[in-house]
Amino acid sequence: MKTPLMLDTKRMAIWDGPGIRTTFFVKGCPLKCIWCHNPESIDSGAQWARFRHLCMRHERCTMDESTCPTRALKLYGKEMSIDAIVAKALEDKPFYDRSGGGVTLSGGEPLFFWQWAAELFKAFKAAGLHTCLDTSLYAPPAAIDALLPVTDMWLPDYKAHDDALHMKFTGVSNSIIRRNLERLVAVGAKIEVRCLAVPGCTDGADIAARRAWLNSIGVDDSSIVDLEYFDYARSKYLALGMPDTMPPKKTD
Repeated sequence: MKTPLMLDTKRMAIWDGPGIRTTFFVKGCPLKCIWCHNPESIDSGAQWARFRHLCMRHERCTMDESTCPTRALKLYGKEMSIDAIVAKALEDKPFYDRSGGGVTLSGGEPLFFWQWAAELFKAFKAAGLHTCLDTSLYAPPAAIDALLPVTDMWLPDYKAHDDALHMKFTGVSNSIIRRNLERLVAVGAKIEVRCLAVPGCTDGADIAARRAWLNSIGVDDSSIVDLEYFDYARSKYLALGMPDTMPPKKTD
């Protein structure tokens, strides 16, 4: 069973499913989306980032995130046990109970570690927590089978309808993703599909084609969310020493 490093924890989240939530982010993703706003989540290994606009370039730099006076250093990817994750989630259970919220697993790609994710969600359910899965759905059928019994709501991305575009901009075919979307609809899973329109890549005709296809398999318009593209992550690419692949955001 592959166990991911944890990337981040976002408490009091309101955009990652119903109610107030705690969102946990895993590190590692099989897709290589050129517009990825979390480039630190692609590689499954730990990574150091140095944010140059904050760095004082001190001659005695210790490369220690905890003592950096300007917070220019960031270690992405830390070990965290399932028990520790559940304990962290339970700290905010009163807020979930009052708002109809719960926990969300995001990434990276949680289904890249689907056996581990299923064990985590079993632990969440045993603790009485509502679960959401934020995923690309690029995963084998066994992953869907394992997560269906313990996932209250699915938050899949549908990145491009045209398979050639999907291959060009994410590095993988969308055939597996479409098959898994059809499966979720067929079994009556609660879903909210996110559709991002990236200027010059997947906007225009493709966003319309995505919505039409989703409607054709039984996804109602009320379960489709159109997302606006932002290119604010460029400093992360620079800090990680990665090529900046993000397309420019069109301005009016």
